[in-house]
Parts: sequence; C-alpha cells; structure tokens
Amino acid sequence: TSANMGPGYDTIGMAVDLWSEVTVERSDKFEITGEGEGAEKMPTDKSNFLVVGCKAAFDAANKEMPTLKYHVVSRIPFARGLGSSSAAIVAGIIAGLVLAGHRLPCWGSEALLQIACGIEGHPDNVAPAIYGGIQIGIHNGTRWETE
Repeated sequence: TSANMGPGYDTIGMAVDLWSEVTVERSDKFEITGEGEGAEKMPTDKSNFLVVGCKAAFDAANKEMPTLKYHVVSRIPFARGLGSSSAAIVAGIIAGLVLAGHRLPCWGSEALLQIACGIEGHPDNVAPAIYGGIQIGIHNGTRWETE
C-alpha cells in the first residue's frame, strides 16, 4: 500500500500490486525466519507486526496464543513507504484467526479493520491492505470506517 496522499495524512491510502507470502504454524519453539526484501532488517522477536497481529487475533478469539513459528517471503520493500508493516499486521491477524478457529463479524462492524487500526493507529495503510483499491478512513468517535 501507499499512503499519506496529498492532504490525506493518515487517512488516505491505496493498494499496490506487491505481495508477501506468510506461513504461520504451531511449533515447540518460537521462531521468525524470512527471505526477500528487507528480510535481514526484519525484527525476529515478538515486536514483529506479524506476531503482534497474530496475538491480536487470539485476543479477539479469547484464546491463549500457542507457540508459533513464522516464515515470511517478502516482496514488499521494507521501510520504503509501501506498507510492509500494514501487510504484516493484516497477515498476522488473518493467520491468527485461522489458527484460533475464530470468525469475525464483517457487515456493520468491520472487526478486521478495527483490530488492524488498533495496532497501526490509523487506517491509511491497513484499509487498502484489507479491501484493496483507494481507501479513505476516519474514526467516527466510536469505530474506524473506510470507503
């Protein structure tokens, strides 16, 4: 994704055609491995946004997160303003939901967007990572919305 477009700082973003592959599986030992764009700079501890997103999903499911192993094939340039962190957040949430066996409500609450914005702090990159296209997002005083 690319964001901070014109006057839309922290509110407007657009999806770009860059994709990473993420594998998350149960393991006896916590581990993060990566290859590709920025893999050598990627955090390999629990501060990694993939782990943070996964933890948020287990929290949403009211389940304890098991020990997990993460592998990333990154094709999104790291720290270049192309949404590598938002992609990691969204991928982590989705992987966590699958592993927790939990479904989120969509219509009228956009729970995935709420969780992702709770981590990122604003919708400009996570909204297009979820929905694609160009997104403008606001907080209406109660929850995040995007169009």
